[in-house]
Amino acid sequence: MLYAILENWQPVLALAGLVAFWLWESWNPFFEMTGRLKHAVRNLSLAGINAALTVLAFSALTAAAAVWTANHDFGLLPQMEAPIWATIGVGMIALDLWTYLWHRANHRIPLLWRFHRMHHSDENMDVTTATRFHFGEIAISTAVRLGPVLLLGIPAEAILAYDIVLLVVTQFHHANIGLLDRMDRRLRYIIVTPNMHRVHHSQERPETDSNYASVLSLWDRVFRTYRERADYRRIRYGLAQMVGDRYQTFRGMMGTPFRRLPEEADG
Repeated sequence: MLYAILENWQPVLALAGLVAFWLWESWNPFFEMTGRLKHAVRNLSLAGINAALTVLAFSALTAAAAVWTANHDFGLLPQMEAPIWATIGVGMIALDLWTYLWHRANHRIPLLWRFHRMHHSDENMDVTTATRFHFGEIAISTAVRLGPVLLLGIPAEAILAYDIVLLVVTQFHHANIGLLDRMDRRLRYIIVTPNMHRVHHSQERPETDSNYASVLSLWDRVFRTYRERADYRRIRYGLAQMVGDRYQTFRGMMGTPFRRLPEEADG
């Protein structure tokens, strides 16, 4: 019952969040952007393909894994015999920790970074950047996430609820919105905020390799990867090795993992 409700609401909330933050960006942007529509079409074209392929290839697999663990009492959480609400809560927190660790691995492991850097190559971050991921990254991350899902026995309701929260918060902290600095600082004690994530999308590599959290900001504080800066308006987005329109076209984005960059040639 709960799973069916969440499943029905997921696409509605995804579209509602996209529209709401797009309107907010239009009304009160943090950075002035030109060519917003062209930028959005390019990013959202990836989103449409990824959504279709993810639903067809991976969502059912993840749900099946979660159902299997529930039917066989497999994993850590089923052994706790806790109320369902507690199991869902613990499962969501565990998934958020996993997302932090996996995101950090995408910056440290060269093969994973080849796919993930397409997300970072966006020179004009806005809410549509939250959808800008290479299908190869989605495929690998979804397959690898099956490990903690099975080992912990995370229920399907927790997975879907977390994915909905992750989607909305990710849209929020990628959005090019003018949020009051004091509000951003206060929210940052709980969740990842636009200013916090802007640092992560900086061209400066020490800043890129920080602020890995996706929902709860505490993971960066706990693992000492949290970083601030004095002036967020001086941030330059993107990757210094991937500057130019050829990296922003659909073909350019899809070819990102297979492109040899200057620092790789030198190394």
